[in-house]
Amino acid sequence: MRNLLLILGILTLLSCKAQEQVLPLNTSVFGAAENSYFKDLNDELNPYVGTWKASFQDKTITLQISKQIKVATKNFNKNYYTDQLFARYEVKKNGVVLESTLNKDFTNDIGLSMRSVYTQNNGNSVTLLFSGGNCSVGIGTIVLKMKGTAQFFWGYYPGTTTRNDISCPPNLDYTIYLPETENLIFTKQ
Repeated sequence: MRNLLLILGILTLLSCKAQEQVLPLNTSVFGAAENSYFKDLNDELNPYVGTWKASFQDKTITLQISKQIKVATKNFNKNYYTDQLFARYEVKKNGVVLESTLNKDFTNDIGLSMRSVYTQNNGNSVTLLFSGGNCSVGIGTIVLKMKGTAQFFWGYYPGTTTRNDISCPPNLDYTIYLPETENLIFTKQ
């Protein structure tokens, strides 16, 4: 009886282990099994990790990009895990900080967060989802395209650039500080 329980325990452990399907980062979530792991098998995210700087319209933008491993995610009513990039930023004008998330703890608040959602062209392009600021103003996508090993192009495409007058209080800052432009070059520091 003891051996039978041991065998059943091992079989249960193996079947649970087999359910976690490890897939390349760009595999579609739609056909994947529940609790699949979309892993950065080809190191597509690694070139973006680090501190990057750019200048745009008298502003200096600093990005700190890190790679997060096996982040629990839920989309399309499906739970899964994924490797992703996470970016914090700071925008300064004439040395004065206009907006900064460099020291922000995103544990309970996702506002102003940037997370990668997919890569293209074998990692030569990565798309981040920007959650926007107050009342989600500025929510949109940011596309980074590698230009060699020490530079990338930035393109920011906000979907919402105004606030909702009904549910958003008028006393909050609704300015979008990130550069709304294409082909801005960031250089690795």
